[in-house]
Amino acid sequence: MTNYTLEIYKAPLEAIKKGAKKIEVRTNNSYESIRYDGLEQGDTIAFQVISGPPFTGLDVIEPDVLIVEVVDVRHYPDPKALLLAEKRVGLENLCETLEEQIDLLYSFHEYQDMIPVHGIFAIEIKPLG
Repeated sequence: MTNYTLEIYKAPLEAIKKGAKKIEVRTNNSYESIRYDGLEQGDTIAFQVISGPPFTGLDVIEPDVLIVEVVDVRHYPDPKALLLAEKRVGLENLCETLEEQIDLLYSFHEYQDMIPVHGIFAIEIKPLG
């Protein structure tokens, strides 16, 4: 079991706390130390709240706000495949259509360039404590 820290915005963190969001969607990138293809069931993630959106850097404004356990990690070639297979990723309330959700994921910092290289990961999580 490995412990990681990961930055997150306040709104998705609150959705995780309320149980409305059970899947965290990420891709490997240059600004996070986690390699999502190396995450395993039982690993823990301590979420750190950062300012934004939009992406403004990784300045933590609230450290160790919530610790979650990784239940499963599923890999997809692109956002469309992920969104068709997964439920409760937290984009449903932000976008009306599947195409808008796909566009939103590609708009995240570096995702346009990194998803074709690494794919995209659905990280199923559950809050601890």
